[in-house]
Amino acid sequence: VAPTLAPVTSAPTPAPTPVQTVAPTPAPTSAPAPTPAPTTAAPTPAPTTEVPTSAPAPALSPSGGSSCCMSSADSADKCGSCHASSWTKAGEWCGGTEDNCKNCNGAWCSGDGPSPTSAPTTAPTSAPTLAPTPSPTSVPSPTPAPTPSAPSPVDSSWVKGTYTTGYWDCCKPSCSWPGKGAVDKSVQSCDVNGNILTDGNVASVCDGGTASSCANNKPFVVSSTLSMGFAAAATDKDGKAGLTGDGNCGQCYELRFTSQIHEPNNQWGGWGGSHPNLVNKSMIIQVTNIGYDVTGDHSFDLQIPGAGQGIFDQGCKKQFSGYKSGDFDCDNNYGGCGDISGCERLPKALREGCKWRYDWYHWYTSGVGSPTNNPYIDFRRVKCPSQLTGISGSTPTDDESYPAVDTDAY
Repeated sequence: VAPTLAPVTSAPTPAPTPVQTVAPTPAPTSAPAPTPAPTTAAPTPAPTTEVPTSAPAPALSPSGGSSCCMSSADSADKCGSCHASSWTKAGEWCGGTEDNCKNCNGAWCSGDGPSPTSAPTTAPTSAPTLAPTPSPTSVPSPTPAPTPSAPSPVDSSWVKGTYTTGYWDCCKPSCSWPGKGAVDKSVQSCDVNGNILTDGNVASVCDGGTASSCANNKPFVVSSTLSMGFAAAATDKDGKAGLTGDGNCGQCYELRFTSQIHEPNNQWGGWGGSHPNLVNKSMIIQVTNIGYDVTGDHSFDLQIPGAGQGIFDQGCKKQFSGYKSGDFDCDNNYGGCGDISGCERLPKALREGCKWRYDWYHWYTSGVGSPTNNPYIDFRRVKCPSQLTGISGSTPTDDESYPAVDTDAY
């Protein structure tokens, strides 16, 4: 509302000046008061168009298309009961195709996801009445923002001369416990029905609980020269390889298989390394477990179904009812199944990961040169690809500091 103007007071009428009478003269008439100049009223501000306040956009679930559900409330109706946060996001590898989704142990849903609910229309907010504009005052010059310091350089150089092993014991990953690693969320674990657990404190199936390693932690092929998967990392007390224990949880590494062969008279009978068809292939892994028995030149223990349960040989049969302990490694706790036929003894959810060991990794492949057995690698830390974080649910907080791998180049 424009301010009320103060009333304008008319100029006072001057008193008549007495004049000496010489002859009778009519008395002077008082001069009329001057008319005050009209005051211009303050302009009424133009009404502001009422703009309705936008309602927050709902979280969209796939509708009318296809997408991949990574976790659901009901294993019998995964698409209809998919958790809102468990649909793969646009651009994630697991949701790219039906085959990718199955590789990630997800459920491919063709337009089955719930449709987004329309946001309610919010009543328009009345435009406020404009207050009179005050006289402009000088504005102080803004203080320039401080220039951020350059980020500290990261070490993503290749570490050479270490070797890998393989295992699958179904135990809850060490990195699924709260507080492990500098990550946005702990690595996911699953219950015995394959559903993702929301409570990070559930005990492992290997310790009488119900938390286990999710079946989609098995390795998978990206191309003829690149695979991805998960692994336990070594605990190098000297930290010379950057592997020190719990702090490595959630981090990703590119492994490049080399032609180095184990020394004669070693614990495997003087042989072992990479098969010629494995040399120069790469694998990107995310650390989901800490191998407290993985030390020295032994850097990573790859999660491979059928590769051996080791000392924890009771967890898998608790996770998968109806199977015996020996079915999970062909009755060989250290080394696992000797050939691909043994994979048929494993639960269906694990068989493709078991077959990967022979088809892509060339484990125990006969022929020229050494069969694959605990192959040597060069490795470096890299940014975690979405194919892995989409499965684990965990991303390092410093991930952007490390180089991303161009998977199209493999």
